[in-house]
Amino acid sequence: MTDREWLANWAEAVNADAENAHIGRWSAFVVRLQDDAGGEETVRYEHGTVVLGPAEDGSPAEDAEDDVITLRGRRSAWRELVDPHAAPRRHDLLALTKAADGIEIVAGRNHLIRHLRVLTRLVELGRARG
Repeated sequence: MTDREWLANWAEAVNADAENAHIGRWSAFVVRLQDDAGGEETVRYEHGTVVLGPAEDGSPAEDAEDDVITLRGRRSAWRELVDPHAAPRRHDLLALTKAADGIEIVAGRNHLIRHLRVLTRLVELGRARG
């Protein structure tokens, strides 16, 4: 399965999750995920629903009214994030942002903290997808 296929399956699971719908009903943000190979994905979170890619009107994430979070990491760090057997201090988003070779918060640290519960649930659902 390609990363794009994994993301599509993950988005489907997120959008079907009752807990996500409940805790995310007031949240709207954009996450730009970047890897060390130059790959980038945009994930829009809109009040309990995940939409992959840029806004429907084609506007870039930076122009959105939503909070924008940009995260960058090695492909191995992204895999660890959703690994159900990740090592201690490599087991969640905040832990990986503190690791030297983990995930860097490039932009939107305050937005990440503001939406941390929702982001944590998104990671949990990703971990359940493997």
